[in-house]
Amino acid sequence: MKQKKFYAPETVTVGALFFICGFVAWLNATIIPFLKVACELSNFQSYFVTFAFYLAYAAVALPSLRLLEKTDARSGMAMGLMAMSAGALIFVPAALLRTYPLFLLGLLASGAGLGLLQAAAGPYAAALGAAESAPSCRSVTNICSRVAGVAGTLAVGGILFYKIDSFEASIRITEGVSRAAELDTLAHKAVFPYLTIALMLAAAAFVVKSLPLPSLSAGEKRTEQEKDTPDVATLRLPRFWLGLPTLFLYVGAEVISVGSISLYGKAVGMSFEVAKALPACWLFAALLGCLLGAFVVPKYICMERALAACAALGVIFSVAAVNATGWLSVAFVALLGLSGSLVWPSVFSLSMKKMGKYAKLGAAILATGVAGGALLPLAYGYLADAVGYRQAYWILLPCYAAILLYAAANLPPAKGKNSKVA
Repeated sequence: MKQKKFYAPETVTVGALFFICGFVAWLNATIIPFLKVACELSNFQSYFVTFAFYLAYAAVALPSLRLLEKTDARSGMAMGLMAMSAGALIFVPAALLRTYPLFLLGLLASGAGLGLLQAAAGPYAAALGAAESAPSCRSVTNICSRVAGVAGTLAVGGILFYKIDSFEASIRITEGVSRAAELDTLAHKAVFPYLTIALMLAAAAFVVKSLPLPSLSAGEKRTEQEKDTPDVATLRLPRFWLGLPTLFLYVGAEVISVGSISLYGKAVGMSFEVAKALPACWLFAALLGCLLGAFVVPKYICMERALAACAALGVIFSVAAVNATGWLSVAFVALLGLSGSLVWPSVFSLSMKKMGKYAKLGAAILATGVAGGALLPLAYGYLADAVGYRQAYWILLPCYAAILLYAAANLPPAKGKNSKVA
């Protein structure tokens, strides 16, 4: 098979774009606890942050496919970046007015822009390496996303949560106009970082629009053999359609664990100064999982068995998080970043096997699975208000159990006792 050619400028561009994607998406883990305090929200209300973001992301998955058929990928990337810039810019008046629905409007715009950006950049990301190495997270996309998440949550969290413990103590003992003034001061902290992010995203859109990125149309042409493949049958395969709810449950579980960890840390007695770093710990664990996968998949273990191992760890860490207490329980929630690190690329790759001419449609359908990040965290927030953060983590168990079942159903046949792992 002929080796794919892809050169440094394209690699750097794709890496930078997915760094931006990760930076914006993972900031939700910081925004949830910040808005919960600044806008005086319940746990259930605070998770409308992820509801707005991931609902918009999922909603544009299929329409973006049609849009990108009418324009080029470069224009699609630029439009996605501009939509994300608009969403970040909406945070400025939202912070000045301390209006939660306006924050949610900004998240809707950001989520829609991110969905379009990833749909447009996806073909370039796919061109970076062979399909069998994708689940190992060798591609720059996964690594850049995790690194961006660590950097973004630490940098923006450091601004938003600066001296927030004294703010929170002051808010508890004040009422009326004084209390509102304290909360306004806290909300105003979001103005500088989000104005900066908006300007950076707009600048990135201009740069992307100006780049002479090559066309991938030649690489997307199918061979005569591919044309004869009965691709339509793949749209009826259980592997594909079961992959969609599996991704739905995974994204929901992922968003729950990373989005709740700061508030859970605060609930077990940590200061916000410490708890603000917990999403970065979760993301660092996920990054370690990606790097580990890069060395073992598929050289020492196939992606199906790697997926099964990750899902099994997810079950173990979920049960441990509920049954442990204090900082140990929080540590198990952070370790869920490790258990989920290979799930999305593995399930996605398994679901997309032999899609042929329906590959783009299949990818767009599977992308709607991010709606799990919109709905399941709301259920977690409701349970957290009713029974507490720790007991609410029971919701993660069926999610990882379902992923484990999907992995088990796709395991390759065992070879001889002394043969190499499939």
